[in-house]
Amino acid sequence: MDNKNIKVLLFFVEGFEELEAMAPVDLLRRAGIEVDTVSITQDKHVISSRKITVLADKIIDDVDFEEYKMLVLPGGPGTDNYMKSKKLLEKVKEFSERKKVAAICAAPTILSRLGILKGKKAICFPSCEEEIVEKGAVLTKENVVTDGNIITSRGAGTAIDFALEIIRELEGKEKSQKIAKQIVYK
Repeated sequence: MDNKNIKVLLFFVEGFEELEAMAPVDLLRRAGIEVDTVSITQDKHVISSRKITVLADKIIDDVDFEEYKMLVLPGGPGTDNYMKSKKLLEKVKEFSERKKVAAICAAPTILSRLGILKGKKAICFPSCEEEIVEKGAVLTKENVVTDGNIITSRGAGTAIDFALEIIRELEGKEKSQKIAKQIVYK
């Protein structure tokens, strides 16, 4: 596969979980996939759940979504902040219909609120499971689940599995295994 055209957007919201954001950024970039981090506000500086200030590559208003193949939503205590961006929610819905979306930890609840997980196998942080099931998700107990063009995962402890699954989905099993081997995983 030619990864020169594979571009992914990963979103930062106030209170995002660091591991769930940085593990995918790191591993996807190792795989040669272009990842742009995006703030949903007009400020590129975003404060994580552990009060680490990170600098996003872009703000949402400067993104040409047509260039990208996938949207990635890290979870964490700030997950509800995704609901503050009408533009992001519209794009998540659009990507779920014709491209790819990945969400980890509490972020699958955003997908369920948009009706994206109805009838799909999915997983999320244990305390959020009831919410996604109520909205029609078919709950599994794996670390990471792909159903069609939607990838979901459980939390910070599954962030590497999540990132490797995104790589597998975008670049194939061989590339995913190569990156796992590079970082001495499993």
